[in-house]
Amino acid sequence: MAILVLLHEGLTIKKIPIEKPELSIGRSTDCDIFLEDSMVSGHHAKIEMQESPDKKGLFNYFVQDLDSTNHTVVNGEMITRKKLEHNDKIRIGRHLFKFIDESAALSDKTAKLHKSWIPGVYYTEE
Repeated sequence: MAILVLLHEGLTIKKIPIEKPELSIGRSTDCDIFLEDSMVSGHHAKIEMQESPDKKGLFNYFVQDLDSTNHTVVNGEMITRKKLEHNDKIRIGRHLFKFIDESAALSDKTAKLHKSWIPGVYYTEE
């Protein structure tokens, strides 16, 4: 599962799970993620979740700007549409989100190497 983490001065304000195929972000109250910010358009951006064609059961996530006035910025670059990667930072108006893909975070875990009782044989527990 993936989540958006709303940050303020490096601190986590809110965690928003991405649980449906599309999340709308904007100043309009009908958006899934409502941002009360005059720099944010009514329907500013959306996050899309699509099943990976290569890996069944895994998902790819995309952010798309919806022709907003002040644009959507990912890792310092204005985008129209971009595939999200684990730890990407998304700026919408004055709000900063961090994209966390828990499936990618788990695959980044380093396996611990153990020495067996057999000389020269090592193993991992995973």
